[in-house]
This record gives sequence, structure tokens and C-alpha cells, in this order.
Amino acid sequence: MWFSFREGTGKTYRIGYATSNDGIEWKRHDSYTGIDVSEEGWDSQMICYPFVFNYKNNYYMLYNGNQNGKEGFGLAILEKQ
Repeated sequence: MWFSFREGTGKTYRIGYATSNDGIEWKRHDSYTGIDVSEEGWDSQMICYPFVFNYKNNYYMLYNGNQNGKEGFGLAILEKQ
């Protein structure tokens, strides 16, 4: 599952990832997302509302930037290792 989260008061959104074998108990793997805010620009303060999809055997993520997407949205591509 891909999701948005904030940890602590005043913190901005980040993108998280979790897995579950039964849909009831979840284990977070936020470090697996491979994406964080940029140094500057439209997604330098927050990233949120991920939508991950597969197209022609490649994974893509649409996501919103600063101010819940007011400053723009992005398309991230999973780099195959």
C-alpha cells in the first residue's frame, strides 16, 4: 500500500509504503519508497497522494507537491536495478 503521512505536529506530508499478508496487520517500509522532497522547486516542502501504476512492465508514480499539489504534480519512474 502506498500512502501519505505526517509524523508530528507541523510536519509536512511524505509518501510511505507498507505491506500486509492479510490486509489487517501492516508493516511499514517507508525507506523503500525511494522518493523524498526535492532540494528546491514545486515539491521541495511536501510530497503526497501517491498513485502507483504499471504500464508496459514499468512502474510509475503520480504524486502531488507543495500545498497538496497547488504548485504542481509529478511523475516518478521506478529505475530497474
